Amino acid sequence: MRRNNRCAGYLLKANLKQNLKFSVVWLVILIMMILSGAVKLEAAFVNGASGSKDIVKMLQAPGMAAMFGATPKVSTYNAAIIFAGVMVVFMIILQALWIMPLMIRDTRGQEESGLLEMVRARDVGRTADITAAIWELLLVSFVMAAAYFASLIAVNMDGTDMTGDLLFAIAMLIANLVFGSLALLFAQLANNTRTASMLSYMILAAAYLIRLVTDLNHQQLTWLSPIGWFEKVDFYTKNQLAPLFLGLACSILLCGAAMAIAQSRDLGAGVLAEGNGRATAAPWLRSMPALIWRTERGLLSGWLIGAVIFGGVMGSVLGGVGDILKTNPIYRQLLDVKQIHAANQTMVLSFLAMYMAIFVALAVTAGVQIAFRLKHDDRLGYLGIIHAEKPTRITISTSYNCWALLVGVLVLSVGLLALFLTGNAVLSQPLPVKYLGRLFIGGLPAVLAFIALGIALAGLWPKLSSLFWLYMGAGLIVQVFHGLFSLPKHAGDFTPFGWIADVPVKALGQSWLVIMLVSAVILFIIGVAGYRRQDLSI
Repeated sequence: MRRNNRCAGYLLKANLKQNLKFSVVWLVILIMMILSGAVKLEAAFVNGASGSKDIVKMLQAPGMAAMFGATPKVSTYNAAIIFAGVMVVFMIILQALWIMPLMIRDTRGQEESGLLEMVRARDVGRTADITAAIWELLLVSFVMAAAYFASLIAVNMDGTDMTGDLLFAIAMLIANLVFGSLALLFAQLANNTRTASMLSYMILAAAYLIRLVTDLNHQQLTWLSPIGWFEKVDFYTKNQLAPLFLGLACSILLCGAAMAIAQSRDLGAGVLAEGNGRATAAPWLRSMPALIWRTERGLLSGWLIGAVIFGGVMGSVLGGVGDILKTNPIYRQLLDVKQIHAANQTMVLSFLAMYMAIFVALAVTAGVQIAFRLKHDDRLGYLGIIHAEKPTRITISTSYNCWALLVGVLVLSVGLLALFLTGNAVLSQPLPVKYLGRLFIGGLPAVLAFIALGIALAGLWPKLSSLFWLYMGAGLIVQVFHGLFSLPKHAGDFTPFGWIADVPVKALGQSWLVIMLVSAVILFIIGVAGYRRQDLSI
């Protein structure tokens, strides 16, 4: 074992240096989320503030429970209990989006780029790279957990104690280990970063959807989801330890399996077999758009299937939204039947507006992945032979970018359609079709503008393209949480999420529609022109 891990320490130092900026940015984002959530909820609950009851009622609504997790059922709520109920699921997802690509980059990414082959030519063990990745996973997770613990101690929310704060930090650390070790395993099973990333994100999405469904109807089955394990801890109330031991055991098993595979497989190979393909390519693959379709069809299929499933699940919870009004005695006294139906529809539309931002973010993520694939394929030399042939740099970049826009539009369309049709199937008063039109008209230009921004960054400043995720993530967080954290209504207007905040309650304003479409065209042109001026090796 020691021989197989020779020079793992040197690789660990190299990984930490290479990933320093990436990890620091993510750590800052995560710590800011913890601090902002704790501070805002503490202010809402201090001295029995009137807004605290409204927050509890809002989080107990089916739509909110579906998104953020079921609120613990206790006789008296305080800031700490609500903080844990809101932040556990949300923080685990954010952490997974940071740690999974990091682990894949440190293992399969280095192998795919040829760097690991050069390193292994020296006196380096067969499993030194995955051992270094595991140590990096442990190190950054401990730093993150320590920062969480210090932040919670500093805020000192109502209802917190040293045990609860420490348990929350440890739980987030173990959640990081679970999804980080899962990504390490897929990096050994797959023979390329694309497949490893797709499998990791599919498991993350499946864990979220299982938690979503079980939290609403069968909370005893939430144990089926890795995310649900950490909900079962019941922070600041029961403080259960069994879910943490389960998560720790799972991460150890996953890391052990990844280590065993790395020790036995050949360099560059994967366990999951891939077809050899045809001996000669089909004639229709001679064009750039056809080639991109052939290489990215798996990604597109995965996103479309995921969008349909996610839309169906989210639409299925809309039927319970109106129950808040029907079971509230105050509303029953003040409103007649027709008014209750109208208020019910307004509330459903408000939830659709919140879901709209999520579906736009999913569509943008799918599209920008294709746009950024241009940079990735160029850096690895995949496009070298194509550059030497007939297609020009403008043709190549335009093909990638047009596919990026098309994928984003398709994912948004099928997701919204599944959401609307499933929602109408469970609503006692189905929504008119005009609201589906509002969703499309509001969402499509936002998706185009976002993806075009990613295209422009990849064309002009490819090394800074990762800032796109920071911009989009910040806009999504502000838009979803502005009501909960008492932020100004227009706080999210620095991204298109704020511009479509009232859709479908209101139709998208014509001025915002024009701004987004014009911006998309300009940014697209800038991105294509910027790639044309880049050197062949980015």
